[in-house]
Amino acid sequence: MWLGLDDTDSLLGGCTTLVFHQLLEHLPCKHGEPRLTRLWPFANRRTRGNAALSVELFCGEEIIPWLDDYWKSNIEPLAGKIGESEHSDRKQYPADPGMVLFEKQPDEIHYWNAVRGEVSYIEGGIQWGGHGRIGAAASCSWKASNATWEGIAWTNEERYVSDELLTKVTELDGTFLCRDPRTSRGLISPRGNSPILFGVRAINQDIATIATNILLEDCSNVIGHRIFKTNQSTGDHIEREYIHNVENIEIKKGGHVIINNNIICFSDSGDMNILCQWLEVGDEISCIGLEYEGKLHLEGVRVINSVSKLRPMCKCGTRMKSMGKNQGSRCPKCKTKSSNNWELSERIPPFKNWVQPPYDKRRHLAEDLSSYHKS
Repeated sequence: MWLGLDDTDSLLGGCTTLVFHQLLEHLPCKHGEPRLTRLWPFANRRTRGNAALSVELFCGEEIIPWLDDYWKSNIEPLAGKIGESEHSDRKQYPADPGMVLFEKQPDEIHYWNAVRGEVSYIEGGIQWGGHGRIGAAASCSWKASNATWEGIAWTNEERYVSDELLTKVTELDGTFLCRDPRTSRGLISPRGNSPILFGVRAINQDIATIATNILLEDCSNVIGHRIFKTNQSTGDHIEREYIHNVENIEIKKGGHVIINNNIICFSDSGDMNILCQWLEVGDEISCIGLEYEGKLHLEGVRVINSVSKLRPMCKCGTRMKSMGKNQGSRCPKCKTKSSNNWELSERIPPFKNWVQPPYDKRRHLAEDLSSYHKS
């Protein structure tokens, strides 16, 4: 049996990970690894990071009455809460919890559709509630063939995690995205109204467990903690790599860069924005990102070829000028002529390999591109 849950929270507070943890704490049967699944980052009704939860249950249909009672008593009352964002004018929707139960794991196509675009409900199984059924079913469909891990702890107090222990965890071989190397600011605790005390990410379950236990040594009082298998940092939301010749570049006031009228690099993208502002017409780039409303929102870029076209330099030291289409060039000073219209000069990019936004500006799903091989 596969159980999924989503959309129990709002910007006023709450977190579906905690609701799911509490459900598992009371569950009267054995279960597999809890899974936290990030879905389409532009989903219309997302609250924050658009995550859904799921788990395999080792039981039969006898669990249904218990789940029905638990839903009515503990999850259904969470519906209707809504809060407005202080950082965005994006429309917010009331919490609309959904829970699903499938006898067999649904087809994986439902996951791929939901991580790469807007989707609707799927049929089958037993379903409770409203909009949250979409993410819950998609999470159940995830095969977890490519995964990372996250240890999450929750608190009902003001957040505190020892900076010394955070440094220790950051230095562990196998943890990632714990601290921003530019600012030294910790990245394990959310901002805003959430019961999450910290979420520490790792490449496997053992390291996530070790890191979680270290942080628990000196932090706010926790009301629970759990290790989740996740699709974070897998790049599953990216379908392919794009190759483009730069035809035009527009640098907006504030620093946003628009390439070829439909590729967007935002001003807060750090080194990636620096590289995009450096580009010139004629350069060849490789990039990845999310297509949304006809635009490609960059998540990574690298330069394939960067060559400047200049008029030939005359022996007298003056740059020649064109005499007309396909008529060569002529020095405006000494009148020397050349049959060449252009000289090509290779430019060295400020960054050699893939460049991404800073850690704190990356999506939860964003893959580390240092070993990128998407085809």
